[in-house]
Amino acid sequence: NVAGPRTMVALVFGQSNSANHGETRYAPKREVYNFYDGKCYVAADPLLGATGDRGSVWTRLGDMLIESGMYDKVLLVPVGVGGTPVRRWTTTGDLHRRILDSIYQLKKKGFKITHIFWHQGEADVNTPKDDYVKMFTAMLEDIRKRGVDAPIYVAVATRCGSGPASLETQQAQRELVNTEKGIYPGPFTDALDTMDDRYDSCHFSDAGLRKHAALWLAAVKYSGRK
Repeated sequence: NVAGPRTMVALVFGQSNSANHGETRYAPKREVYNFYDGKCYVAADPLLGATGDRGSVWTRLGDMLIESGMYDKVLLVPVGVGGTPVRRWTTTGDLHRRILDSIYQLKKKGFKITHIFWHQGEADVNTPKDDYVKMFTAMLEDIRKRGVDAPIYVAVATRCGSGPASLETQQAQRELVNTEKGIYPGPFTDALDTMDDRYDSCHFSDAGLRKHAALWLAAVKYSGRK
């Protein structure tokens, strides 16, 4: 009974801040589920399918989306891997298969992806802007070829550790936005840069995870897409 017209099916991926590397675990109170290896589970951190054994932003976002009244249920499909640059996710990368496998398994079970959330960039602070755009575009074009027309939300995310944020990578992520191609702005998470937001200067604290989830909620809400 997970599927339905008011169920969000969200493919969520990128690097560690899209996976289970947050400070604290969270168990949703609403109807939030986790799709993994062809099966649905009640969602709870750490989510099945992504790296890490701690907390995630997505469990919190699931509750927020339902509590906002936008959806009745949320099915999370997490495939994020910590420390990964965009080149590993593009069509020639070793992780692209994780995306394709998820698409195949969802279709096999009759699920249609409604949203894609991409939170990545910390590993690409030295990647030229045009190269980042090219690799992301190739990745998305292949996803579209698989029949997935869901909107993809691109976070502006480059901050990790004591170094400065990458303005060039930020610009690449902003330039990707093209609503005619179904690419929407995600949250600007580099702005979450205080000691209270990140427990180790890179990964989000309990307070940071709540703020991070609220930013994703706003991105979905104000995009005008359902």
